[in-house]
Amino acid sequence: MHISVLLAALSSLPLLFASPSPLKWLSGTSLSERDDRHARPNATKPYCPPRFAPEPIQREIFEGFINALYLQKDVFGAFDTYIAKDLIEHDPFDAQGRDANAGKLSNIIPFVPSTVLRHSFSNDIGLIHVRVDEEGHLPIALADIYRMNGTCIVEHWDVTQETPRNATNPIAMF
Repeated sequence: MHISVLLAALSSLPLLFASPSPLKWLSGTSLSERDDRHARPNATKPYCPPRFAPEPIQREIFEGFINALYLQKDVFGAFDTYIAKDLIEHDPFDAQGRDANAGKLSNIIPFVPSTVLRHSFSNDIGLIHVRVDEEGHLPIALADIYRMNGTCIVEHWDVTQETPRNATNPIAMF
């Protein structure tokens, strides 16, 4: 090898190590943990406006949302962290947008016993099946459907059904 080629190669090493993108693998962390395009679930920062996230990361974010809203019953925290400000709402009795829906649900979710029975996430869509047990009423089955754009929940549908008083199938809804 010629000495000039060797010197040229050695002189470029500081530039390679100073550049963050070509050698991310040297740090020992995965690209998804270091690359800003991939958001990791972190309840201290909002996920909206949306940023790119592969489906496994979206699934983790959706799990965080379920935990915050349905289990911890922290309506404002869940909405501020996971829901787009311009949420598209498909319930004919609800207003459009994050703030209107958070305000409405903050008067319901913390005060009504409910149980998440099952949930799933695939292809930007999250599904949740919930049993609502409001005192003095027969149980209500609730299915919430959420669409994500990258890291952010941007659209919502829901379907509710009260247990009929004359139901003949005791496990029909749950």
